[in-house]
Amino acid sequence: MRKINIGFISPYEAMVPMIEELKRGHDDLNITAKVGNLEKGMEFAREMERGGADIIISRGGTAKLIRESVGLPVIDVHMSGYDLLRSIMLASGHSQEKKALVGFSNITLGAVSIVSLLEIDMKVVTITEAAEVEKILSKLKNDGYTQILGDVVTVNAAAQLGLNGLLIQSGREAILESLEEARRLFKSQQKNQQLFRIMRHLLKEREQDVLILGDQGQSLFENWTSFEQAPLSKEELASLAQQAFAGNSPMQRTIYDKGEAVSVRADLFDDRDGKTVSFFFKRLPVSMHDPNGVTFEEIKQLPPLVAESLRMKAIKQLLEQPALANESIVLAGNTGSGKEITARYVHAFHRKTGGFATLPVEKLEASLEELLSFHLSTLVLKFPRLIESTKLRNFKKILTALQETGVQLILLVQEMPMENLEKLGLQDAIIVDLPELNERKEDIAFLVRQFLTEFHQLLGTQPIKVRDEAMRELEKIQWSGNIDELKGYVKKLALIEKDYVIEKSTLLKVPVRSQMRQDEGFLILNKEDDLKAIEQKVIEQVLKEEEFNQTKAAKRLGINRATLWRKLKN
Repeated sequence: MRKINIGFISPYEAMVPMIEELKRGHDDLNITAKVGNLEKGMEFAREMERGGADIIISRGGTAKLIRESVGLPVIDVHMSGYDLLRSIMLASGHSQEKKALVGFSNITLGAVSIVSLLEIDMKVVTITEAAEVEKILSKLKNDGYTQILGDVVTVNAAAQLGLNGLLIQSGREAILESLEEARRLFKSQQKNQQLFRIMRHLLKEREQDVLILGDQGQSLFENWTSFEQAPLSKEELASLAQQAFAGNSPMQRTIYDKGEAVSVRADLFDDRDGKTVSFFFKRLPVSMHDPNGVTFEEIKQLPPLVAESLRMKAIKQLLEQPALANESIVLAGNTGSGKEITARYVHAFHRKTGGFATLPVEKLEASLEELLSFHLSTLVLKFPRLIESTKLRNFKKILTALQETGVQLILLVQEMPMENLEKLGLQDAIIVDLPELNERKEDIAFLVRQFLTEFHQLLGTQPIKVRDEAMRELEKIQWSGNIDELKGYVKKLALIEKDYVIEKSTLLKVPVRSQMRQDEGFLILNKEDDLKAIEQKVIEQVLKEEEFNQTKAAKRLGINRATLWRKLKN
C-alpha cells in the first residue's frame, strides 16, 4: 500500500521540530511540513494540492482559510485540554504581571474552568471574530495588562502594541491525534480522491478550463489550463449564474478577455445538496470573431423557430425532413425575415456534432484555411444583393472542397437567380422563400412572447406578457422591417414598461415608426431633439445594423457592453 501524502502547514515555527520528530515513527505517512500563517499557509496548501498531497493538516484560522481554497480534505489540529493547561501554567509563572487570555469560545470555555479550578489570577476574554482582537488588546493594555495568552493572530497583534504575547501551542498529543485522523479520513476517501485526481488529469489533458459554483456563489471546484484564473469578475460570474438559475437552463455567451474572444458555457446540475452551475471557458480563434462578421460557434440547444402560420408550418416541416440534413439550402428573404435563426434551427434540429460558422461570402477565400482547421458541420454564407459574376466562379471550387469534407452549405440571400446558383455549382440546392412578417400575422403573438422572455433573461426587463388588446394592435401594424423591426420595438416596450404586463397605453407612449430611415442608412433628426434623444437614435441605428448584437454594437459605438446596457435601460 502506498504512503499517504500529508501536507502539514504549521502557523508557527515551534511546531515544525515536533512534526519532524513524530515523522520517524509513522512510516506509512509521507509528511511535508511548512510554516505559513493565514494567506501564506493558503498558498502553500495550493502548492501541495498541485504536488499530489492527499490531505492537508493545519490549525485554527489557517486551517479554515485552507479549507475554503482547496479541494482536499483539511484536518484542524484541535487544541487539547493538555495544551490549554500547559500554556496557562506557563503564563502563571510570571506572577508580577497582569495576565489575560484572549480567544474564541472553543478556547475560553475551557480556560475559564481551569483558571477557576486552580485559582489563577488571569482574565479570560471571549471574541467572536478576529477583527475584535486589536480593540480588545488596546483596552487590556490601558487597564495595565502586559501578558497576553492566545493564538497566532492574538500574539502578533499583542507584539504590535508592545505587549508580551504567549502562544498557546499544540502539543504532541494533538499532533498525533491529527495524524490518526488523517489515516482514518484517507481510508474512507481514498476512492473519491483517486476519482478526483483522474478527473483533474483528464481536464488538463483536454485543456478544459472549468469553474463550478454552488447556489450561494461559493467556489466548489476549478481547473485552469489556458487561463490563470476566471476571465470574468466575481460580479460578472454571479450575474451569469443568476441568469442560468433563473432560466433553469444552460447558457452560452461570447466574452472578450484582453481582446480575445472567449466562449463561456454555463451548465446547471441539481445536486441533492443544492444546485450548482459549471462554467466552461474556451478561447475562440480571433479570425472567427473579427469585425468583418466572421463567427464560429457550437450550438447545443435547439433555437426557437416560430411557425404558427401556414407558410411557416410548411417551411418548418420541409426543413425537418431527414434529407435536408446534408443538402445545400438557399434561404431567400428580405432583411429581417429570420434567415439566420432558420439556418441555426436546421443545424440544431439535425443534431450536427460539429461547429456552425457564419460569414459574408466575400470573406470566404481569406477564411478557408481556418474553416478547414475546425470540425465544421454547417457553413452559412451571407450574400449581398449584387455580386460580380467572376467572383461566383472563384467561389465554386472552394464550396466544392467544403462539401467534400461533409460540410452543409446554407446561403442567405435576398434573391438569387438560378444562373448564379449554377455558377456556384449549387443548381440542385433546396430554395426556401421566407415570407414577410406581414404575410405571417399568426406568428406575431408568439414572436413577441419569445422576445419578452429573451429580454427578461438578458436585460432583466420586467414585462412578461402583452395584454390582448395591445397584441391586436401589434398585429395590425405593417412591419416593413420584418422580424427585426418587431423585435426592436418590443425591446423598447420591455425597457420602458415597469409593470409585468404591457398595456395598450404603453404602445401609445412609444411611436411604432422610428424617426430613422434605416433602409437608406441615415438618420432623420428633429429640431427639438436634445443630445440624449440623438444619442438614443444613434444607438438604435447601430443596434439595428448589427442585428441587435450588443457586443458588436458597443464596439462600434466605442463603449463597453455594460455602458450600452445601462443606456438602453435608461
